[in-house]
Amino acid sequence: MNVSTNRKFADIVFEGGGVKGIGLVGALKAFENKEYQWKNISGNSAGSIVAALVAVGYSAEEIKKLMLKLDYTKITDRSYFNIPILSNTLNLLFKKGIFKGDYIKNWIDEVLSYKLKLTNKNKVTFGDLIIPGENGILLNNKKYKRKYKLHIIATDISNGKMIILPEDIAEYGINPDELQVSLAIRMSISIPYFFQPVTLNNINTNKKSLIVDGGVLSNYPVWLFDVNGAPQWPTIGFKLGGNKEIREHKITNILNFTSSIIETMLEAQDDIHIREMDFLRTVKIDTLDIKTTDFNIESKKIVDLYNSGESCAKDFLKNWDTDYKKYRMLRSNSFNNNRI
Repeated sequence: MNVSTNRKFADIVFEGGGVKGIGLVGALKAFENKEYQWKNISGNSAGSIVAALVAVGYSAEEIKKLMLKLDYTKITDRSYFNIPILSNTLNLLFKKGIFKGDYIKNWIDEVLSYKLKLTNKNKVTFGDLIIPGENGILLNNKKYKRKYKLHIIATDISNGKMIILPEDIAEYGINPDELQVSLAIRMSISIPYFFQPVTLNNINTNKKSLIVDGGVLSNYPVWLFDVNGAPQWPTIGFKLGGNKEIREHKITNILNFTSSIIETMLEAQDDIHIREMDFLRTVKIDTLDIKTTDFNIESKKIVDLYNSGESCAKDFLKNWDTDYKKYRMLRSNSFNNNRI
């Protein structure tokens, strides 16, 4: 592990998980206390929000304060139809989502711009997050650049593919440098049924694509910064989970029906299938049985989630030096075996 001025370098990946993403921030605090410095940052869904805040320079304590001030009830901003009883069904049928997602996008624009102290514009783009002099690539593919400090995952359901932002936005005729970070996040947090998909018009073909939550295809993209052989520095993943089995869902209406689908999709898809190598570099955060879509979360639960994340990260760090040595060995062996 590289150490410079007592700081440890690492890439970091934040899993998605709705309001449970607050736990990611507590885990971040434990690593800050150990003077970690993040090279490249990625996230999906709620993890993309935390990733962006870290990328512009917010500390865990600052993010915690933002999370406590955020009005979570406004995240569920009703869409066009606001008819009692029928509104959820009508919005699902005609807008493909119950909530607009405007409030959270505007909030992201505000807090990112404030931190970077932008004077000539009010929307941070990926061009504002370029690492000077960084020429490295990702995924052994010249298309994906390490020069972007932040990468966000989303899903194009019209074309049935994962998109890695900002680079993949070029396929739609948009300059990656000019992509608004808040728009990329809005794509990534578009939990199916809950939030309206982002409609993306391809400038080259004039075809429209619907973009939704990256968790549909990869909720935990810890693989994004992997290199051939042993890495120069580690990738550490923050994964949201719990010590309890997924609860039985009580389904009585369209809202908790869709909630149950999302809970099952995001929480059960890959937890059992984490490879040993990925397990060694994964901070598993106990989310205290709080639901992904609990947008009425109380301040006490926010603090509890934060504290849980910090505690779980501290436990992870106790064995990290040994686990990372084992990870590097497994990674090297895997690479050498693949070359034979």
